[in-house]
Amino acid sequence: MAEALTCTRLSTKPFRFSVAGWSSCPIYWATLPDKSGNYKGLSRGGAVVARRAHNPKVVGSNPTPATSLLVQKVHKSSQPIFTEDLLSKFLVSRANGLSPRTISDYEWRLKRFIGYPISPEGIKKFLDNLTCGNGKWNYFKSLRAAVNWLYRAGYITPNPMSFVETPKRQKKLLPAISKEQLQTLLKHCEAHENSERDKAILNLLWYSGMRLSEVANVRTKDFNTNEGTVIVLGKGNKYRKALAGNGVVKEWFSSHDSFELNASGIQMMLKRLGKESGIHCNAHSFRRGFAVHQVKSGLSTRVVQTLGGWEQIGMVERYTKSLSFDDALQVYNAKRSSD
Repeated sequence: MAEALTCTRLSTKPFRFSVAGWSSCPIYWATLPDKSGNYKGLSRGGAVVARRAHNPKVVGSNPTPATSLLVQKVHKSSQPIFTEDLLSKFLVSRANGLSPRTISDYEWRLKRFIGYPISPEGIKKFLDNLTCGNGKWNYFKSLRAAVNWLYRAGYITPNPMSFVETPKRQKKLLPAISKEQLQTLLKHCEAHENSERDKAILNLLWYSGMRLSEVANVRTKDFNTNEGTVIVLGKGNKYRKALAGNGVVKEWFSSHDSFELNASGIQMMLKRLGKESGIHCNAHSFRRGFAVHQVKSGLSTRVVQTLGGWEQIGMVERYTKSLSFDDALQVYNAKRSSD
């Protein structure tokens, strides 16, 4: 890389200059000449201290023909490193408006970035070292949030995220629990203790499209049985309305205040059922199943987005890519028969 030099006029007055036709600018940069004595342009890096006796063209207030320029080496400034202290400050800034789960996810991902330079090269190296496939996208989003905040807070400049490409994600159909698979999983519940509770959880997940944390925290007082809805604490630490599930859910909450199981316990139960049945089974596969089923039933993606509490309609569209032409034809025919 060519060496970059600052040019400082031997005067107490500030000025702008132009060397070999280079546009004047308030940051006094120049470059070393080539063998022919020509200045090729601007680049960055280190250099030497030199004094030139000839007179490059000077542009500015009161230019003097015999101006001497002190060409001084610019040492490349050390790149800031992402530290635990910066991580803590970022997490504190997120405390208002985000759920504890979201903050915990930020902390878990960004701890792995500690020790890396906060630069385009450092961020790219960190992402390249990850081996989690499409999971890189989540790391990228966490990094983008943290680095953008560091830039706005004045800890770094310029913003290196402006020079980092978004990781490419493989486009694949994500598993979604079908109604038939739901019935299979419900049968597997019967062989276990607390089968009624587990059945109620599965039904609420599939018929409401709730997130795992929302299901784990729901209480009897949150239900509006007349309206068929329930108030839940959703993503971004915001309350929203959701569908209340079916009669199995209603029956459970008629004699219980909650599912008496936290999010980790629900995950373990789903993992066990998945292993026994051979069905890919987690809370999000139920959420995707809800989206697919509702679109197959004739609801628009915009309506499904609202019912499920998705922030972006693109997520619903992504989940429902598994719909075939026959599925669409069935919805079309059902709509025609009702008109």
